[in-house]
Amino acid sequence: MWTPRSSSIALSLSALALFSGCSSKSGSTPSEGSFYIVSCTLGCTDGTTGNAVNCAIANTYQNQEISIIFSGPFDLFSVNSSSFRVTDVSNGTTPSGQFFSDPTDPRRLIFRPSLTFDQNGTPIHGFASSTSYRILLPGVAQMDQGPFIQSTLGAENKSRMQCTIKTTEGVIDPVPGSPSASMYVDQVVGYQDDGSPIIVSDVLLNGGTELTNVYRQTQVRFEFNDIMNVATLLNPSSGDSPNIAVELDEDGDLATLDRTPIDGNFTYLVDLEQLSTSLYFLANVPLPSAGSDDLSPRRIVLTLPPAVQDLVANPISSGGGVHSFITEPPQLGEVLVPDGGEDFQLSSPDPDSNEDGPRSGALWGGGRLTPGVGGGSGRLGDLRVPSGKALTLNTDSQAFPLGIADGLGFDHNPDFLGNSDAVNFPGTLGNYPDSITVTDGVFEFQSLTLEAGSSLFFVGTQPARLYIRGTALLSTGSLVNLSGPQPPDHDSSVLNPETDLIAPIPSAGGGDGGFGGDRFDFPVGTGMDGLGLCENDVVGNPGANTQGRSGMGVGRSVGLGGGVGGVQYPTNYPTVNTNTTADNNNHGLGFNRVGDYNPPDFVELECRSLMVGGVGSGGAYALDGDIGTSDAVVALAGYPFGQDNGAPDTPGGDSSWLEAVDENNAGYNQRLLNWWDGFLRGGSGGGGGGNHPNGTITYRPVAGGTNCIGGAAFFQAWHDHSGAMGGTGGGALQITAGKSLTVDGRIEAKGGQGGQARIAQSDFMCDANTWTIDFGQFATPGGGGSGGAVKLQSIVVDISPTPGTIDISGGPGGIGVWSLSKGGVGSPGLVRVEDLVGGINRSLVAQSVLPYEPLDDSLSWISVDNGQDPNDGPGWTANTHRPDSLSASMSCWLQPTGTFFSLAFVDDEEDDNTGDPLKMGWNMDILYNPGGTGEITIPFRGDNGGVLANSWENQFGISLGTQGGTVPAAPIVIRFQGARTNGSTDLCDADVNDLFAGIDPKSVTPWVDDPSMFNDFPVAPNMIRFAIIFDGTSDGTDVPGDDLADVVGVTNLRVRVIPD
Repeated sequence: MWTPRSSSIALSLSALALFSGCSSKSGSTPSEGSFYIVSCTLGCTDGTTGNAVNCAIANTYQNQEISIIFSGPFDLFSVNSSSFRVTDVSNGTTPSGQFFSDPTDPRRLIFRPSLTFDQNGTPIHGFASSTSYRILLPGVAQMDQGPFIQSTLGAENKSRMQCTIKTTEGVIDPVPGSPSASMYVDQVVGYQDDGSPIIVSDVLLNGGTELTNVYRQTQVRFEFNDIMNVATLLNPSSGDSPNIAVELDEDGDLATLDRTPIDGNFTYLVDLEQLSTSLYFLANVPLPSAGSDDLSPRRIVLTLPPAVQDLVANPISSGGGVHSFITEPPQLGEVLVPDGGEDFQLSSPDPDSNEDGPRSGALWGGGRLTPGVGGGSGRLGDLRVPSGKALTLNTDSQAFPLGIADGLGFDHNPDFLGNSDAVNFPGTLGNYPDSITVTDGVFEFQSLTLEAGSSLFFVGTQPARLYIRGTALLSTGSLVNLSGPQPPDHDSSVLNPETDLIAPIPSAGGGDGGFGGDRFDFPVGTGMDGLGLCENDVVGNPGANTQGRSGMGVGRSVGLGGGVGGVQYPTNYPTVNTNTTADNNNHGLGFNRVGDYNPPDFVELECRSLMVGGVGSGGAYALDGDIGTSDAVVALAGYPFGQDNGAPDTPGGDSSWLEAVDENNAGYNQRLLNWWDGFLRGGSGGGGGGNHPNGTITYRPVAGGTNCIGGAAFFQAWHDHSGAMGGTGGGALQITAGKSLTVDGRIEAKGGQGGQARIAQSDFMCDANTWTIDFGQFATPGGGGSGGAVKLQSIVVDISPTPGTIDISGGPGGIGVWSLSKGGVGSPGLVRVEDLVGGINRSLVAQSVLPYEPLDDSLSWISVDNGQDPNDGPGWTANTHRPDSLSASMSCWLQPTGTFFSLAFVDDEEDDNTGDPLKMGWNMDILYNPGGTGEITIPFRGDNGGVLANSWENQFGISLGTQGGTVPAAPIVIRFQGARTNGSTDLCDADVNDLFAGIDPKSVTPWVDDPSMFNDFPVAPNMIRFAIIFDGTSDGTDVPGDDLADVVGVTNLRVRVIPD
């Protein structure tokens, strides 16, 4: 911020207006001697005899000061905006400026236009450019109205001065020529007994010799001998500099371009009296030390390029360019991280705890970390979907890290827990993962946050399973969407929907709707293909199946509750000849006389079939699917009279395979939605529509009578139609959070609406005598897909009471559009909620779920086990199937006490299997109770006194178990990560993919099993964190849980570091 130096003899034009009431009026005070204007910088005439003073100079600069010499010393307190008037000719306003008395000549009065700088550092002058100003000093001899400038003896100005100037000449350089700069820092010359530095302040930095032992918390001061254009120095609103660089050269070699910026804040001060500018830089954290390499110490590099300029754009000359200095050497020795080691005494949210609460699900506190109920490993890092963003995850194949292509707005850093793999991750630190592709629908995150207005979509053939190590938050206004899609509107002229069309992409395992029936295959030689009317549409379609297909069953199975496809109606079509009599394959077509189809000059009788094929029914899940109803616009045919124009109703999907409901969840198996039993299943698809001959034409010559069928009536044009597809079932979703799950947003697993006919296109004339219409608009509709399945698990599950927070409604049936038919509605899906604290029950949950049945609290589709009611089960409990069997916790980012630039990590000093545990670079203690014989403490690494044949680490390994058991899994896995902070990071709530977390993206290391690996990372960390994963799996031959059963917990984790 600019703060001009004050002067005891300087008063501003605006401030001096306050004194105008105290100024003398004409004749109010006796004058002593003559007092008049002698000269001025505007080429004034002499006012000795009392003559009015004129100016010879009219054109001037925006920052040109105006000085006037009087015949004797003047009284500065008589100078104000009335006695020295400067006004804008165009509007009468007074420009800002200051009055000064020349300390070397008391007769000389100076008016200096103000100079300020806006929030961007752009100069703002008191005089505007190319503007005319009137200058008036009232004179007694001219009988002017005062007040007047007075002498120190009280005499009033005798001679009026009146001039008009115009600022046409731009800006004048207050200090001619290019500016120069001097730089100053504080230097350490020794240390007191307590280690505090002895400092000499304001040591010249660019004096020709490179300074050493510069204080690491020094302020760097730049002194310019000119009024600088502040915008070239810094942006005052942000504290950044657009041109001046302060950087670290890690290897100290200024010839290599390997420098990294040092974060800090610039401020400035402009001194208008001394015509100088000061710029200050203070780093956000202490500057890096000189390092441990005396031959190649680190250097702090300052660069002042020619873009640093004064008011008139003169570039910096002397003092510009590149300068460097070396800070004091490191003063800290080896310490433990965290300070003294982690004893796990205090848990989050205690401000003194090192637990990262939102990312932890194991039980931290009371002097130990113990296994939790579940939540998974968190191997994919944090998932935060910002407001206004929509992320889609594919359960069949989803690559991580996520990024711009996935809808998140920026590319994420890799932040993955995994195992060393030189084949898949060569070149990474320790060959640990920098990418992961999920192919089984299992997504393990550290934390989940859906911000208000964000959306998370799931697609794919497999259910979605979200495991959140710590907390999951679906904010109000967010959406998780795995609803089944509706198929596109159907063109009924399509021959074979099942082969010609593509089913919509399912949402997390929802079953596809059944395709509609095919077009009919007419045998060659029946005569039907040779009907003369131009709108005839007979097709050959070998292998055609004209029945609507049933939808996929629950879980994309065959037949398990899928909606039933509509039938071809009528059953038989004419395949022998063109006669309308029953002997033509005993066809069942009925007809109605429809005059609207006959053009005015068509005198023969014409009839059309208004028959409608079978309609797809709704898919089943919690309930049976609804029937599909087939109704024509005219219910009965006229010929033969009374025949039903609509096909029989199609029965809905069958849910009899699902166990009966019970108030206490007794006998529940499939309703528990356990994935390991194969019961986390998406909804069933709706049935497809059947084929039908709506619009087929018969005719009879005028002499033949009025009957549409019979011996004298013949088929004139044939039309049959393929059916629309059924809706897709809603997907299946499991969200398991190790600590808490809050659902304030919406989860939608609705069934997809059944397909229906496309919009009719315009009628057209196909020859001179016959009108026809668009015959692609007559698809029979499909049934709706059933709702999907939603399973929620955590210690605390909190669901908003807003109706529709969770929606598992079945999809509506497709609409006939051109008929009165309607596809069957899909059944609701299933909801299962499990927690431990007992804060929920089915009555509460039911009010948040659609559909809602108040008579029994939606018993048919909701089950709840709250952990406190023994009648409905034990609540959310640990199990032995990975990743449900995994629980984990993570520390906050950790730094040792003191100021430092980076951390060096101590290597093991002895063998990690048989060595002294205190000689390991890092270690922790296992609280072990083998076979229930009593709790003992053994080290994780090094000699354990023979309790085990090897160290714990070597006995059980360090590999993180994966789903499917592809590696020998360890019961306890620990990983470390390093990064650099600029000092603004919230150490207990920092997401490495948060652009505002204050973490250098290039500094984020992979998660590794030994922190000494960080010594080889290109960017040395200045903070670390750890994650500990407990694996309770006991599944076939994959049994780390058998070993974990003897573990009480871990404690005393410590990492040896040397702050630098």
